[in-house]
Amino acid sequence: MRLFLIPISTRRTLIFGQRLHKVTAAQPSLTDKASAKAANLWMKWEMSDKGWQKWLTKNGNKLLNQIPFEEWGLKSIPPLSSRKPQNEVQAKKVEVFYPPTILSEKQIPEIVHKLATERRGLHRQRMIWSIIGMPIVAPFALVPVIPNIPFFYLLYRAFSHWKALSGSTHLELLYKSNMLAPVPSTKLDAIYRRVNMNAIVDTGRLLKDSKVEWIDAREGNYKEVPEALLLKESEAQEISQVLDVPALAVECERAVRQVTQQLHTKAEKVAQKQRVNDVTKEINEEDKKAL
Repeated sequence: MRLFLIPISTRRTLIFGQRLHKVTAAQPSLTDKASAKAANLWMKWEMSDKGWQKWLTKNGNKLLNQIPFEEWGLKSIPPLSSRKPQNEVQAKKVEVFYPPTILSEKQIPEIVHKLATERRGLHRQRMIWSIIGMPIVAPFALVPVIPNIPFFYLLYRAFSHWKALSGSTHLELLYKSNMLAPVPSTKLDAIYRRVNMNAIVDTGRLLKDSKVEWIDAREGNYKEVPEALLLKESEAQEISQVLDVPALAVECERAVRQVTQQLHTKAEKVAQKQRVNDVTKEINEEDKKAL
């Protein structure tokens, strides 16, 4: 396995695991069989021209894209049970590729550890609630023709959180066993070098154009530089190509899209709060003049 650290913004990083030599078992597990069957069925429904299958897959894909990119990243890490027992330490360290312009070698182990543990409680809690909810929605199976959508959604979410927890456990074991080998990637670094590292999100332009705008922080006097994007969605394909990891393109696009939307929402709240403060200030000044 190889790990990739892809900084999305100045505060958030995507981690992705690539399996180098996937061992195929003689007898696939029940989990593998169920996953393959579900994937084939979903693909078949996506090819439908109309009907509830088409509606379901269209809206289902929207829900899947709303799953946090951090969860998708942890799910890319293979669970320990599919590799080796926890008490067996692999002989070769796991390479961690990163852009040296953004991250330093000393930071890599701590970043991996943080990404492995910061959402563990959330995934465990939501997995439990998904499992608890499945018996509650089970009676929907009595509805003819249409499958029990709420049940299968909760089943998928429980499985998804379990995979994220498994990936988290694997990463933490690598961290504690000192089995992480940071590898600076010059190809990845070249992409980040093209981006102005002083770029920040300008709230005014953001609200005006409904998209993230890039400006140079040196052009203005900013008391506090907000979180800034380090990648654009258009660069996701190039990252996957230079690293020769096709699956990474989708993950990068999703991560950039989600962070962009979050920054947009945050900027709107800041601007709205500022407008309220300005109006309040004007009212207070008028009251003082009236007195």
